[in-house]
Amino acid sequence: MFELDQRIAEQLTEVSLNSAVQVRCGNSNAFMVTASTLIPLMQMFEMGGVYICATRGAVEIIDGFEAIGVDVSEIHFIDLVSSGILGGTDITHPNVTFVDSPIMLESVLLRTLYTLRIAQSERNFVLIDSVNALAIYNEERMLAEYLHTFINTFRQREVLSIILNVPDQVPPMVLANLDLYCTDLIDRGQVVIH
Repeated sequence: MFELDQRIAEQLTEVSLNSAVQVRCGNSNAFMVTASTLIPLMQMFEMGGVYICATRGAVEIIDGFEAIGVDVSEIHFIDLVSSGILGGTDITHPNVTFVDSPIMLESVLLRTLYTLRIAQSERNFVLIDSVNALAIYNEERMLAEYLHTFINTFRQREVLSIILNVPDQVPPMVLANLDLYCTDLIDRGQVVIH
């Protein structure tokens, strides 16, 4: 049985639509933290949104949510991972689009804005999974500038920004800028198994 972290849902009740929330997790608990963030947004707050997949492909993420009984068909996924895989864009999910590369940050922003413009939901979120994956492909200063633009773009549109990261895998400048730009922090760090 999959168990959500209820503390995350409690913290989310305190944020507004124009907030930017930095969600810190570890590699071992990333899916649980992501699910504990996404499920309350969809179910408790009845929000729609865009999930930007930089760590794993959209189909893998959708399959993970379906395995725990969560319908994510109303969420739009922008996949930055699978387009580089042979046959990666041959899928049957209508709620997935692809951007050719994780270095095409402007394309990701434009695709997200377009998706939100045609969305049916009045209250929306944008979730980036994850900054550490983007940091592998993008220069530190460029990624820090992009995140600043990204957060402010959605803040002005009253769209909740959720930025996931594994802090020990994010360049120091980017992490410092996230601390500065984000209005809220949910820290569920690395789970140590003995």
